Amino acid sequence: MGFPWKIPTLSSPLPYILFTRFVITNWKIRRQTLRSDDSILTYSTMFLVDKTHFTSHFKSIGKKSTHSHKGYQLPARFFDEKVILHLKTLNPPSDSSIISLSWLSKAVSFLSMVHCEAQDQISSLGSESDYYQTLYMDYSMRVLDLCNLISSAVQQLTERRLLMNLGLRLIKSSGQIPSPEKLKKAKDALIRSVHHTQDTSKEKGIRAKALIEELTSGINSLPLGKTSSAKDLIRRTLHGLGILTVFTASVLVSVLYGQYDPVEVRVPAEFLWSDSVNRLQTQIFELIKPKQTKGWLLELDDTASRAQAVCDLLDEIVVDDNRSRLENGVKELVNAASNFSDVVDGLTNGVNGLFNSVLKTRNGVLDGVRKATW
Repeated sequence: MGFPWKIPTLSSPLPYILFTRFVITNWKIRRQTLRSDDSILTYSTMFLVDKTHFTSHFKSIGKKSTHSHKGYQLPARFFDEKVILHLKTLNPPSDSSIISLSWLSKAVSFLSMVHCEAQDQISSLGSESDYYQTLYMDYSMRVLDLCNLISSAVQQLTERRLLMNLGLRLIKSSGQIPSPEKLKKAKDALIRSVHHTQDTSKEKGIRAKALIEELTSGINSLPLGKTSSAKDLIRRTLHGLGILTVFTASVLVSVLYGQYDPVEVRVPAEFLWSDSVNRLQTQIFELIKPKQTKGWLLELDDTASRAQAVCDLLDEIVVDDNRSRLENGVKELVNAASNFSDVVDGLTNGVNGLFNSVLKTRNGVLDGVRKATW
């Protein structure tokens, strides 16, 4: 087979010189590598896709593509936007002077949703990220412990509800004024619902505060920087989760256990939601800092004050037989107790949802570790 061009014959004995050419025939490219003596060293065929590119025996030197860097920045931005979206549910009422159980329930649900948003990133931790695997396992264990301690505090609210419902049932057990014995039992149940405490509250509150401080220390060990690799993305995600967890848990522990100053964390400007969370944190802390005693909750205060009013009426009813006043007081207490019951259920479900969300992600990380070791 002839060639369309002739390689000049060298007059002096030099080492063979390699040439590469492309011959296009029938929409195929045939690559021929020749020596200066016209002999073919290699021959290959490839399909022509778009346009011809001339090959070089030297590697090109240039700037690395930033596409991979942007590939990690996009998930980080997506996570931030999700946080901003969920934050809209946490705006406190402008006319409220104390925190509400309803807001606490929304805050726990918010934290649970944020953990769900980060689940895919964290569950994909590979064996090359052993440090972050260990860090997340420690972090998640503390969050699970906090969930158990918060659930214990919410259980106290559930017991208040049971005592309140018992008192109401004793009062409304018959269509007439209950017997003095039932009135006494009803009053005792209502008083206990207002002043209900547990001996272990202080110990558990101290433990919860210690866990929050440990989480804060873990956050400080994760410096932020450019998100240009998978490890950078994981570090950034864990940092963000830690900040939101410390903020939410601090409010819950301070309100539910009482007498504990919340731990304040400032959100770095690297997060798109930094201003929103910093501003929200200031607003919420202003509501709870002056109220460092147990019971400063909107729905609980409302129910307790109405329960106390019914107790006072029970004393009067024995003397004056003023049935209409008691009926009105009981009706108001029933409505307040119903609202209180709903928000307690919402808070209970929120804490359970957070626990399950963190546990699911934790199990995903463990599954990845097991697969890597098989």
